[in-house]
This record gives sequence, C-alpha cells and structure tokens, in this order.
Amino acid sequence: MKKFATILFLLLLKFSFSQNNYSLQVICSDKPSEFFTKKFSYRTHFKDSVLAVNEANDLLHQLRSFAYLASSIDSMVNDSTHAHIYMYVGDKFDNLILKNGNVDVSLLGNAGVKSAVLSQKPISVGGAELVKSRLLHECENSGYPFATVRLDSFTAYQNSYSAKIFLQKNELIQFDSVRIFGKTRIKRAFLKNYLGIKPGKPYNEANVKRIRQRLSELSFIESVQPHTIEFVNGKAKVNVFLKDRKASDFDLLLGLLPGSSGQKLLITGEAHIHLVSPFGMGEDFFLQWKKLQPKTQQLDVRISYPYLVGLPLGISARFELYKRDTSYLDLNGDYGIQYQIIGSNYLKASLRQHTTIVTNVDTAYVKQTRSLPRILDLNTNEFALEYFLQKLDYRFNPTSGYVLKAEGSAGVKQIKKNNNILGLKDELTGGNFSFLYDTAHLKTFQFRLGLAIDKYWRLAPRHTIKTSVEGKYYFTRNILDNEKFRLGGVNSLRGFDDQSIFTPYYAMANLEYRFLLSKNSYFGAFFNAAVVQDSRVGNGPVDFPFGFGVAAGIETKVGIFGITYAMGKQLDNKITIKSAKIHFGYINYF
Repeated sequence: MKKFATILFLLLLKFSFSQNNYSLQVICSDKPSEFFTKKFSYRTHFKDSVLAVNEANDLLHQLRSFAYLASSIDSMVNDSTHAHIYMYVGDKFDNLILKNGNVDVSLLGNAGVKSAVLSQKPISVGGAELVKSRLLHECENSGYPFATVRLDSFTAYQNSYSAKIFLQKNELIQFDSVRIFGKTRIKRAFLKNYLGIKPGKPYNEANVKRIRQRLSELSFIESVQPHTIEFVNGKAKVNVFLKDRKASDFDLLLGLLPGSSGQKLLITGEAHIHLVSPFGMGEDFFLQWKKLQPKTQQLDVRISYPYLVGLPLGISARFELYKRDTSYLDLNGDYGIQYQIIGSNYLKASLRQHTTIVTNVDTAYVKQTRSLPRILDLNTNEFALEYFLQKLDYRFNPTSGYVLKAEGSAGVKQIKKNNNILGLKDELTGGNFSFLYDTAHLKTFQFRLGLAIDKYWRLAPRHTIKTSVEGKYYFTRNILDNEKFRLGGVNSLRGFDDQSIFTPYYAMANLEYRFLLSKNSYFGAFFNAAVVQDSRVGNGPVDFPFGFGVAAGIETKVGIFGITYAMGKQLDNKITIKSAKIHFGYINYF
C-alpha cells in the first residue's frame, strides 16, 4: 500500500509539471532586478508559449495602468521550454501633454477629446487613458471594432513630458445580417430594425452590447443563450437564439366597492384581450371594456404596427368610447405615425379628436340659474407629440429600470349648441335660451401637457421599490366637467372609486414595496397621493387625496391571480374599513 501511494504521488507530480512545463523570465533593462518582484507579480510557469506571452502583455498593461506610460517590450527570446522577455519600464508620469500623432481631427471631435489632444495643456495620466478609451469607443461604434490606440514618442517638454497619440483603425467592418436560431415566429425584418442592426451599415459595438437588454424588453420572445458575433471578410453576422414566450393575455378584473343611495355593494368590472405580435412583426392589438359606475361604461380599442415595409416608421390608432350614466357620451380618437427609436422607444405625432354628445340635458338647472350647464356638446381637434422611453430588466415583473412617457398637444375646441337648450322657453322674456351661447366662447384654443415616470429600485434579489410620478395639465377657457381628467381606481389612484375624481390638472405619486415570491409573483404594500382640484362644487379648492393598502400577484398554471385592498381619504371623508376597495384580477397569457 505504501509503495502504491509513492508511485501515485510521483505520477501526480510528473503530471503537474507536464501541465506547466514552459517558463517565463522577465528581464528589466532600466530598473533593478528586484523591481518586478517588489511592485508587480506575474506567473512564471505555463502550459505553452502562447500563455507565457499573454502573461507578459498583461504585465505591460499593469505597468501602464500605474503611469509607466513609456513602458514597452523591447525584445523576446524563446525556445521550446523558456521565454526571456526584455522589458523597458521608463519613468512614472504624473502629468502628460498629449500631441496628435495620426488621428483625424474630426474623429477627435466626435470622440469629445479634441481639446485634450490639441490644447497642449498637461493632463493627468488617468485623463490620457480616458482619451484613449473614448477614441476606441468612437471607432468601435463607427465600423472599426479592432482599432488600437497607443501613446508613443515620449519626450521632455516644458518641465513635463509629452507623448503622441496614434490610432490604427484596422479593417472596416459592416453589419451583414441577423440570423435567428430557434423555434419562433418573429420576423427578421422586425428584429433588425428593433435591434438597430442594418445590413451594410458600419458595425456599432454599442448596439451589439445592448442586444441582450433589448431582447429582454420584448414580451413575446426570450433568449435561450447569449447572442454571438461572427466576423468574416469584413462582415459581422449577429446570431440570436430565441424562443417564443406567451405574451398575449386575457385579463378579468372584479371590483367590490361600498355602494351608495341605499345600495350596499357596488360591483365593477373590467376585461380586456391583448394580442402581442401574432404575426411576428411586433404589432399590437388591444380591446378593453370597463364598467366603472352604475350605468357608466368604457370601450377602448388600440392598434399599432411598428415597422412599415422595413422602415423605422409605424402607425397607431386608438378609439375610445365613454358613456357617463345617462348624461353624455364621449368619443375619442388618436391616429398617428410613430418613429421607432432603437428598441421599444418611439416618438409619435398624431391627430387627436374628441366629441361629446350630451344625451340628457339638465333643463331644470338652465331654467333656475339662467346659465349653461357644466356639461356641453363639443368637438376638439388637436395635434399631439408623444415620446416613450423604456429600459427594464424584465417587462412582466421588473426589479430595476424605468419607463418614461411625455406628451403634449395643442388644438381648437368648439362648443356646439344643443337643441334641447335652444328649445327651452324662457318664462321671463318669452323667448328661448339661445342667448346663453352668446358669451360662451364657442371656439377657443387649448393645450395639454403630460408626464409619467416609473422607476424600479432593486434593493436585494427579492426586494424592489417602485416609485411613480405622473402629472397632467389642461389649459383652455372655461373647462367643462366632461373635459376634465378622471382619476381613481386600481390602475390610477388606488383607494377610490374608478374615475370618480374629476380635475383639470393633477400631480400624482406612488411608492410601492414589492417582495418577489417568484419571477412573476409578488406581495407588496403601497401608498399613493395626488394634488387635484376638488370639482364637487364647480372649481373648488385644491385637494390632496391619498390612499394606501396591500397588493399581490400570484402565478399559477392557469394564469396570474391578483388582489388589491386599498383605503383612501379625500377632503372630509374619513378612513373606514367599510369604505375599503377590493379588486380581484386574473390574467391568462397565451
């Protein structure tokens, strides 16, 4: 047994030496022999000569990172078992004056380093490295991913040192194609536009580095392995490995709210069907129905197609019908063209139209006050601009990232005369009430502004904070009740009835903590508050409604079930358990 152990030890020793039988010796030509052993460390035994040379190059990078910028490998002598590297270290620099060696002035400007190179002013060693890094990035993003930058020609200059910066671009690389591997219905025409990879365009390293992030933002596909790049004959082929993911969904939401006017319980409902990229081109179809209050319903239809005939231009359309009990009917349209910025971001220009049809005029109010009611028939036409920016680590249940949406619109509002009001008999004059429209400013200018930002802060692997800020402002002469923004509900200001707060402007903030139970499940608590104008008695005072509660989303085999329990306070309303709002939700992805 002892003899066997000895033989085994000798075999292992021999195997160990056979795996590292190539040695490296670095000889410093201008420093003492102990310079490297005291300040720098490097390995001396390797499997082959290639690894030994790589180690010498790493040592050279160490020297330059410690401000020995003139260091270089003077010569190399090697055989089958040894490599002798003769290295020049040079002086350590604190500051340096950069001079242009062979770099185009326009390239210096594009990289933002023109002043640092041409001003003849000393900069720190770290600043010189930053200049090199920016030049490399500029080259990598303009078709030269294999460019190299070096400092050379070090000389004493006005009580300092100067060095020239040299650039070698090497081969020009152009994008060739995007190749899709895996079982997926996504089309190549969509993917190359979405990723910003255009055949024939110069290679862009920044776009390539963002491929993983941008793919993760798509709800209908997912990567099965990291993408790869193939460089062949001046061309770059991008290979992505994808599979389809269930993204289209059917959503059902049920709300249980305290009733009014003798009704003990008010049941509200919401349902929508959302089809995401059914044909592989990133198209989007959305249909939603809501029952918000008794006899109050809403229908919302949206369609978008992001890339027309391979161009970064898409179309979008939205139609919305809102029926407010028996009072009036709103018809809204938004028809636009959107320019797709790389990824899911876009800039959209659209025509927005709004029509209100009053179905039940409060004639008693007109006769009693001899003034027009707060709800009138009208038409508006607006030109709108909208900007959308999104960067999330995971779209369905994000833990970090942000979503920004900014919009503005301007146009003309025209109040239409209502026949029911015109037909009313004025008992005082014997005529009708058409004179009320004489001072109503039937045609006026208006504009709207809106901003919404969602930000996710990852505290730990399972802990996330979501913060949201949203605000809108509407400016026009004589804002009617049917023109105001409507807040409240599980998708707006939680703790209040759906769309129960009417206001011409608002600023709303939300703070929510989420504990992730799984990738698509969470439990959380929230607090939201807003600044609004209380409209219960015309243009009332400023109010600060707020709500708080808990929410959860649980993923099961048949879908995601959600529940929200919220309470809210507005002006003189007290917070009571009886006034709590409970919403149950179900989402089924297919």
